[in-house]
Amino acid sequence: MKIIKAEECEPSAELVEYLKSKKLACLAKKRGLDTKDKLIQFLEIDKYIPLNLDDFPKIYKIADFILQHIKNGSKILIYGDYDVDGITSTSILFGALSQLSDQINYHIPDRFKEGYGLNKKVLAGYQAEMDLVISCDCGISNYDEVKFAKEAGMDFVVTDHHDLPDKLPPADYVISPRLLPEDHQGYWLPGAGMAYFLIKAIFEKADKTGEEEDYLDLLLLAIIADVVPLKGENRYLFKTGLKKLQFTERIGLKALYNELDINPLEINEKTLGFQIGPLLNSAGRVDSAEKGLELLLAEDKSKAAGLAAELSQINDYRKKISQQIYLELEKEINPQKRKALISYNSDWHQGVIGIAAGRVTENYQIPAVLMTSTLDGEFITGSARSIEGININNLISECSDLLEKHGGHAAAAGFSLKKDRLEKFKLRLQRLIDQKLDKLESDFKIKTDLNLELCQINEEFYQSLRRFAPFGESNPEPLFYLEADVISSREISSGRHKRLILSSDDNRITALWWWSGEVENNYTQKAACNLTENNYRGNKNLQLVLKALKPLKDKSKNFHFKKEKKNSVKIIDWREKNISEIQTRSVNTVYFAEGLQEYNFYPLVNRNYYRKAEKLVLITLPSSPAVLKEVLLSTAAEKLILINSRNDVITFNDFIKKVLSLLKYSLKNKNGIFNLEEAALALEVEEITIKRALDFLRAEAFISYEYISHREVLITKNGEKNLGQANLNKKNLKNLLKESSAFKRFIKNKDAAKIENFISNLVAK
Repeated sequence: MKIIKAEECEPSAELVEYLKSKKLACLAKKRGLDTKDKLIQFLEIDKYIPLNLDDFPKIYKIADFILQHIKNGSKILIYGDYDVDGITSTSILFGALSQLSDQINYHIPDRFKEGYGLNKKVLAGYQAEMDLVISCDCGISNYDEVKFAKEAGMDFVVTDHHDLPDKLPPADYVISPRLLPEDHQGYWLPGAGMAYFLIKAIFEKADKTGEEEDYLDLLLLAIIADVVPLKGENRYLFKTGLKKLQFTERIGLKALYNELDINPLEINEKTLGFQIGPLLNSAGRVDSAEKGLELLLAEDKSKAAGLAAELSQINDYRKKISQQIYLELEKEINPQKRKALISYNSDWHQGVIGIAAGRVTENYQIPAVLMTSTLDGEFITGSARSIEGININNLISECSDLLEKHGGHAAAAGFSLKKDRLEKFKLRLQRLIDQKLDKLESDFKIKTDLNLELCQINEEFYQSLRRFAPFGESNPEPLFYLEADVISSREISSGRHKRLILSSDDNRITALWWWSGEVENNYTQKAACNLTENNYRGNKNLQLVLKALKPLKDKSKNFHFKKEKKNSVKIIDWREKNISEIQTRSVNTVYFAEGLQEYNFYPLVNRNYYRKAEKLVLITLPSSPAVLKEVLLSTAAEKLILINSRNDVITFNDFIKKVLSLLKYSLKNKNGIFNLEEAALALEVEEITIKRALDFLRAEAFISYEYISHREVLITKNGEKNLGQANLNKKNLKNLLKESSAFKRFIKNKDAAKIENFISNLVAK
């Protein structure tokens, strides 16, 4: 793996003047925002010029065509899809057109019996009843099916947003954002976006201008759930439409918020992407997607509440069976050997193998290809997920002679094959992927956006950078290149990840390295990283998230090994003094405190929030030697002041009660999003201790949880009991609590000279 330094650029003077930063002006230029006008349109939503309906070819002719059918009393079928984009598209078209006619019907395909897209048998079943079919989120690649419908006497309008085929279907009209130029602001709209703008045109013609905005809440759901690029019109709709979801009048969505204990005012992209979206998607995966559509269209509160409860149960089942598959797969994985996982089991549920494959890829950073039998038992169907640097779709294409169907993109793909070809397929694909994995470390290049020095990273720069948010598909978080020394490294989360302190000259910053490798401490490092911010109880601190770290071995022949000089930390023993006797705001002094208790000291620091000072006072005791080392190095303290800090002996039961209290708060106030790092700070323990507590509570059926990022999990109530796992987790958790208590007793009770000697050795490592 190679980290490529960012190319330098010379942005225009007007960009530099507008952003007050040459670095950010370079970022804007590299992202195509190379004029002040483009930049203003991107950053200042109130000055953004929304999409012009006339940009869509023939949109008003299509509106007239549909309105003429309505005037004639025609029966109209909305033909949708089974994912969130499909059911929101259908809901928009069905709901809006039903205001103009009582002859509107819909069809949502069955994932397993009908498959994706238009189906001839289904269309044949409607040919005697329907005069016009309007497809949404599908149809663009269904040439034969549209031709069949036309020959059967049905008029046809295709609305879709997927890649254009070589030959468009022979519909009366085809409308898609992909018919626009690729640099057009509406090019990346989801299927629901195309449905929304078609309704906007129809409502203009029907003297209902502006009423299409009643469907913005559904469109926003699709934008987030379908992971479309957050640029152009999508970015504008996201920025302006969020309040429509928070203050929706839609009975079905209100019932869903209530069922999930969601505070509407706290709804954000995480809530949509990890709670609402998966729940609506789950019906199409393991049951009937029509239930999700019925909820969105519900006009009766009682019916909506019942549907929301049923969908919640379906989603719990989806999580349960995908978790079972994942736990099965973990037994096949050797974390020490980086090999692709390719596995088949005829009993796995076809609707969730993609989710399980995604979890394997996320948690072990390997490509995963999972297969199961189709419902009729005739074929094998598969779903693949991959890591950056390995295009899984291309590799599956190299096996096309063994496959019936296949398709996808670099990170995800699907396919089907006959059973007698399974072993040949597995062997060939395993060889192809493992060859790529072997070459990945040496050949894969990580390209960065900007070159930074630690001295250039500050709050002002970060806040200016946040103006480019929200980040996502086609607007990724900027990746920075920088060079620094690693002066501290601490393993977190069972050793899979590391927390580092980087230093350059007198500047220091903490960094998280997910799926970390080994750090060669004798060398200055080059890093590819994102910039984030910790915000804990009002204290803000910038932090890096490393994507890659490599030693600068080839910097020059004259390069000297860099070793951080031994820090000599002097102990000042005030352990006869209580907290009430300690003076606040002492010159060049910071006060370390973690936990839920409020302290009247300033400035307070903790493992995530620091500032430099000569003296460091331990108001509370660090949970481990590694945390103490981090705090000493990040503050650059030369004197460590020990006082009569409390050292409560916390029992296992007391600790679990405290964790449950935090979980209850998270469910009530944060829509179930639980931050592991913040919980560790609040309870004065290591992050792994919080993780073990969650594992114990899950095994005891108090909760279920799933990761939504490396630092956050989504908590739901109840779970499935596993007494054996609960006992093992309890034992591990007790050991962690015991280790932390022992270290705190050492700092509280040992002779000052022994503590000083211990710390000198600790910091020098």
